[in-house]
Amino acid sequence: MGVGDERLRPAVFLDRDGVIVELVPDALLGTHESPYRAQDVTLVAGAADAIRALRERGFWLVGVSNQPAAAKRNATLEDLRAVHDRTAELLAAQDAALDDWRYCFHHPAGFDPELSGPCDCRKPAPGLLLAAAARHEIDLAASWTVGDSDSDVAAGAAAGTRTVLVEHPRSAHRRNTTSAATFTVTDLASATSVIAASSLFADG
Repeated sequence: MGVGDERLRPAVFLDRDGVIVELVPDALLGTHESPYRAQDVTLVAGAADAIRALRERGFWLVGVSNQPAAAKRNATLEDLRAVHDRTAELLAAQDAALDDWRYCFHHPAGFDPELSGPCDCRKPAPGLLLAAAARHEIDLAASWTVGDSDSDVAAGAAAGTRTVLVEHPRSAHRRNTTSAATFTVTDLASATSVIAASSLFADG
């Protein structure tokens, strides 16, 4: 599986929206953003297959996602939990699942006093990844972070993982023209191929 602490497990940290779940139009922002309603959740084509392939490679799978809609009062925490539940349900229907999900519900300019202000879990901070690594005995040096935004890449790098940037066309506004990602791909299926190939090279 590559160089790392053999007492720990390698993981792939996966952003959710734009990687696993399709983005949806946001009428207020005029861009495509995370779904706020369970009925709007659809999986990215090939995402469930990619997740199964990563599991077959022996990776622990952790979802890590910023979800500030409740802090901004664009949705409720119950709405966001329903979106999560629908995501897990759709994956399960294709025999796919993640081992853990980690969400940051905060926003520094939020309106909800309990969810506003600074935190150490909102990407690009690595808090979500570090907490999962401590909980599940993850070898960060042997792990990967896959996301569709600059903040995903920054969080993965700060946590000490290799990174894959998914250039989903609907989330271009979340990226600069240059990326510090280890690899850049078009979708999660391609990211899985890159991770598998890199792991084979390291094992050899």
